[in-house]
Amino acid sequence: MNKSVVLIFLGDFFFDARCINMADTIIDSGLELIIIDSGKSDNNYREKSIHHILLPERGLIKYLKFNMKVKDILSKLQPEIIIAGDLYSLPAATSIKRAHVVYDSRELYTQLGGLNSKPLRQHFWSWIEKKYITKVQSVIVTAPGDGTILNNIYNNLNLVIIYNFPSRKMIPTGKYSLRKKLKLSKEKTIFLYQGVLHEGRGIKQMIKLLIHFKNAIAVIIGEGTFKNKFKNYAQSLGLGKRTHFYGAVPYLDLLEVSADANIGFSLIKPISKSYEQALPNKLFEYMASAKPIIASNLPSIKEVLMNNKNCILFEPDNVDDLVDKIQFLSSSKELMYKIAENAKKDAQNYTWDKRVEKIYNHVQNFIKMQS
Repeated sequence: MNKSVVLIFLGDFFFDARCINMADTIIDSGLELIIIDSGKSDNNYREKSIHHILLPERGLIKYLKFNMKVKDILSKLQPEIIIAGDLYSLPAATSIKRAHVVYDSRELYTQLGGLNSKPLRQHFWSWIEKKYITKVQSVIVTAPGDGTILNNIYNNLNLVIIYNFPSRKMIPTGKYSLRKKLKLSKEKTIFLYQGVLHEGRGIKQMIKLLIHFKNAIAVIIGEGTFKNKFKNYAQSLGLGKRTHFYGAVPYLDLLEVSADANIGFSLIKPISKSYEQALPNKLFEYMASAKPIIASNLPSIKEVLMNNKNCILFEPDNVDDLVDKIQFLSSSKELMYKIAENAKKDAQNYTWDKRVEKIYNHVQNFIKMQS
């Protein structure tokens, strides 16, 4: 077999934090890396080749065609280690019998909030996960709660916890000005959301907050199927001109683009098991860029954030509590500075670099077994 690692992701590699951090880990360990994605950005990353599988289809057809094409590539490469960067690439990843397969279960995919009203689709993805997860040698999860839930379903999984931490390489330089780009004065308060645009992420809540805070502007960084729905919602409230949909930003540019924001929001709602246990990337990215954070008071979030120390927590779906907490935070520049600085300081303990040894040791142990 070819002594290389293949990383597979149904999406654009350059816009995904976890894929880039994983790739850096593999490259820095001295292993040969090949990336397979469905994006159309650059054809290489750190001089490593990327196989782009460009598909015009959407939904299930795209998923099926992607896996068929990935299987063809893997059969030619015969890699030693395969990392499925999501559930959608798991069938192809397990097609090479002698490879060590790692499944990065970055979400509880079968229990995502968007599947609540789609039982047939939820059943299909549950069937896919059940069929293929038992064929992998390792499963990575982003929080202990996710690991507990998966083990309760499938039993005896070889679990490794790797949080959604940013890399130390992501340090804002101040060369980019979001305010200048959007023509905003220094007096305006920027409410920031960054991430996937989907239901249950608190995006509507953040937009509606502008009614209570007349001097605030909402900046939403990211893409998703609900983007137009959120745009229409902002327009319906008369807040269209105060809500800026910035679009997706390459991961390595993210902290630079969002550096001007005043408050980072993570208002996720516990509408599913996946969301209830969520520990979103954006929290660590806000911390790394010294943003005061307003976040939902949920179990996994409380493992990292401490109310009134490095964030302000509010009770999900309690609008009055949320408004009160923002007013409390905004009432004191000293408080905002203290929370932001504490978050930045604590972020040093929550970088991908701190956790990188888990993946590295995992890979090296397998290589030794094969030698």
